[in-house]
Amino acid sequence: MAYETVFSYPNYTAEEHETWRLLFKKQMELLPNRACQEYMDGLSKLSFGTNEIPKLADISERLKKATGWQLVRVEGLVPEKEFFELLAHKLFPSTDFIRKREDLTYTPAPDMFHDLFGHTSLLTNEEFGDFFQAIGQAGARAEGELLKEIQRLYWFTVEFGLIKNKGQKRIYGSGILSSPREVVYCLSDKVIKHEFNVEKITHQDYDIWHMQEELFVIDSFEQLKTEFINFGKRTQLLV
Repeated sequence: MAYETVFSYPNYTAEEHETWRLLFKKQMELLPNRACQEYMDGLSKLSFGTNEIPKLADISERLKKATGWQLVRVEGLVPEKEFFELLAHKLFPSTDFIRKREDLTYTPAPDMFHDLFGHTSLLTNEEFGDFFQAIGQAGARAEGELLKEIQRLYWFTVEFGLIKNKGQKRIYGSGILSSPREVVYCLSDKVIKHEFNVEKITHQDYDIWHMQEELFVIDSFEQLKTEFINFGKRTQLLV
């Protein structure tokens, strides 16, 4: 497994830069009092540009200085075992293409707005970063049904997780944070919100093609890390 951590900057079109601007502007209107404070703090640390698509190299450098995490450029979805192996080594795979204009409000396939705006800000949080590396280590070792359980845990935490901030439900899942429609929908009464429960999540099915109808709420990133590590030790995926 070899991935580049030195990146060239693609020749983006004016429309692609405009897509980034529109998405960034929309999310910054929606996320205050909806996104968790840890995410908003990380967003400030990474200093995303609002007028043009940021350089992967710049974001990777800021991440490395803050937490030791780095980006690696990928063409698209990474095979699951390779993906978890990257996380285990504090490497986060990111595309460098942006969604089509017709997919502005929701896309089931990850693009660089999802990867950068959705994921990287929380990697500046130590507790979340420790959990993220741990789920990578466990996923890299998992096979069969255990691998499916890790994938479900990843989906309902990293991609579509909610957290309590000062008694209020807030968003930390990247799949929500990067989707204007999901941001509004997930905190509405239309979505069933469960207390975080590892065993329940490992048996909870999900559908990537529709907005999520059931979500799980953690008390803190310390709880998320601790309960996942306990699960990893019980299953002998973590030592």
